[in-house]
Amino acid sequence: MLRFQCVVLALVLYLTGCLSQLNVCGRAPFNTRIVGGHDASEGSWPWQVSLQRPGKRGGHFCGGSLINKDWVLTSASCFSRKRNSAVIVYLGKQTLNGSNPNQITRRIKKVILHPNYNSTTKNNDIALLRLQASVTFSDYIRPVCLAGQGSSFFDGTISWITGWGSINLPVPSSGVLQETMAPIVNPYLCDYLTGPGSITANMICAGYLHGGPDTCQGDFGGPMVTKLGAAWIQTGITSWDKGCAQHSSPGVYTLVSQYQIWISSIIKENLPGFVRYEHGGLTGRRTDGSRR
Repeated sequence: MLRFQCVVLALVLYLTGCLSQLNVCGRAPFNTRIVGGHDASEGSWPWQVSLQRPGKRGGHFCGGSLINKDWVLTSASCFSRKRNSAVIVYLGKQTLNGSNPNQITRRIKKVILHPNYNSTTKNNDIALLRLQASVTFSDYIRPVCLAGQGSSFFDGTISWITGWGSINLPVPSSGVLQETMAPIVNPYLCDYLTGPGSITANMICAGYLHGGPDTCQGDFGGPMVTKLGAAWIQTGITSWDKGCAQHSSPGVYTLVSQYQIWISSIIKENLPGFVRYEHGGLTGRRTDGSRR
């Protein structure tokens, strides 16, 4: 009987954590974008973070996304060489240089790479960053919802990618947060284009087969999101590509929905808001089974 009560209590706590984030995650009050490929307006993507190293040779090197008041989601490849606690996390940031009145910074308390991350194949390219101090949500700093286990994305589903990376090599970053739309690409076609066997079940592809807006150096670790109702759901983490904005070279992203169990095993309380995305966005369910 005691064991049964413990299981019930654990389940209640799990669902409470999910629902608390679902009440706030994925809402961007200043986001009114319909088409992309431009500078993002301030506050459009309030979960976007910039990861920077201090010093003259430092600066922005990767992106990430805020998923609750204490944790940031990014790619393992951003930290596979150095688990550097000196890295500074910038939240509410719009431009890499100049004034950012809504910006705050946090240091990193802990870096957790996925235990099965493969630096060669980029399989399981996902990491969690524990902030040294919690953040307070505002219109400019909010967590994103995460695609839950069992989510499905049809070919052509419209997604958005954001970051401060190079606009198109060898052109350097403009210093302003960039945004662009990118449709989901069929995984079998993506595997053929990027090299047979390169796309695993833990990856998702997006972009334009004729070449066009794409993620590039400096964008890695940042979010790819899809809108469901009033909320934005993170479907992918920018991971790798064969070349920025090149013909027949879609971007490859870590498929977030594959990692709900792993993320939940690390973040013991105040869980991120997981949302099951189904049928190209025609229906969506919370992870507790209720419709949104």
